Amino acid sequence: MAVVRVDQKMRIRLPKRISGKLRLKAKEALNIEEKNGEIRISKLKDNLSESLVLRDMIERPMHTKMKITSELLDKWEEEMWSS
Repeated sequence: MAVVRVDQKMRIRLPKRISGKLRLKAKEALNIEEKNGEIRISKLKDNLSESLVLRDMIERPMHTKMKITSELLDKWEEEMWSS
């Protein structure tokens, strides 16, 4: 268990022992679940079977003429978090 504070943008910083245990990298996506008043944080890759869309996006890159840039991925990530 760890006590952390939420900043003004509703973000938390995970303690090093937790991020190390999960082997997290900077800007890596996480899965956050709420069930019965408890919050569970896990690596997204551990939950790919639950989301076929996410699995396909990660494991089967799009074959399209659209140029996927880091800015576009950041925009999509921001839209996903804000919905």
